Amino acid sequence: MAVEHKWVATYGPAQISPSEILLNAPPVPPAPTLPSDGAGGPPQQPVPQHTFLRSNMEFDQGTISCEMCLEHAGDICLLMLAADPQQGEGGASDSVPGQPIEFELAVGLNALGAPYGFALVRNYKWEPLMGSGQGAALPTGRWVPISIKAVGSTVDLTVDGVRVLSVQRALRKGPIGLFMQGIGPVRFRNWRVHAKRPLCFAVMQFSPDFDQLYEKVIKEQCEAFGYEVVRADEFYTPGHILDDITKSIREAALVIADVTPDNANVYYELGYAHGLGKQTILLCDKRREKLPFDISGYRTVFYDNSIGGKSKVEERLRQFLEVIRPR
Repeated sequence: MAVEHKWVATYGPAQISPSEILLNAPPVPPAPTLPSDGAGGPPQQPVPQHTFLRSNMEFDQGTISCEMCLEHAGDICLLMLAADPQQGEGGASDSVPGQPIEFELAVGLNALGAPYGFALVRNYKWEPLMGSGQGAALPTGRWVPISIKAVGSTVDLTVDGVRVLSVQRALRKGPIGLFMQGIGPVRFRNWRVHAKRPLCFAVMQFSPDFDQLYEKVIKEQCEAFGYEVVRADEFYTPGHILDDITKSIREAALVIADVTPDNANVYYELGYAHGLGKQTILLCDKRREKLPFDISGYRTVFYDNSIGGKSKVEERLRQFLEVIRPR
């Protein structure tokens, strides 16, 4: 049964109907000023109105399509997508005691000075991320088709059928938001969400012990969180195996790697995943005394390779998955 898509304005004067969302409130007039010399100064510009909305549609992988219409070239219309911080982001100066740092990726028209672009919103503080079309005039008074495609940690922005930007940013499963600002009508319609199961790529040595870990722990737990799970020995294409592996890592939303033995293939694939900024979870048998320095700071589940240890590694893996992709 299809779920009805709903929107709620969390701030500002949005008009919501089943077919369109409209920001059409009159702009705020500027505060009057009294010229000191008795002569009238230049006319003050009206202050634009803005609104935030949230929907019941959750998204982290797949495609969002919509149409946006701006009355003036300086108006703004951006979709807001829950995102994960990258290495080095989210320092103590950004946080509020007792509250997690919230990240969102803003995508659409007029993103902090760029006609088409991405911005990062960190605890309601806006930062430019990537833009395109500087120096060009945004189309006004007509509906502009927009498409946002998220595959793994790659997010593409397509405008009028042309892919204008691509950014590397891991999205987090969460409700889609909408930000609109303008001095004239700003419109949003024909929204469609085609969600896709995120891909989890498992990296490990191929042997009976690790086959059990893969089938009975990794695959079962990740599928319970909505992931499609694959391992390199499950490819049956005629091409080069390394091409399949690198393609799967690029398209993966999550990479799980067992680093118990010093396996060159595992480290190569894990390093490639880290280079792309992928979400990773490491698994390691407790019998290994120490992890290599370069990976010691990543999420790691240490497990006891025994019947009794199975439930513990399942629980620890579930805890990590709950953080990355809440159900």
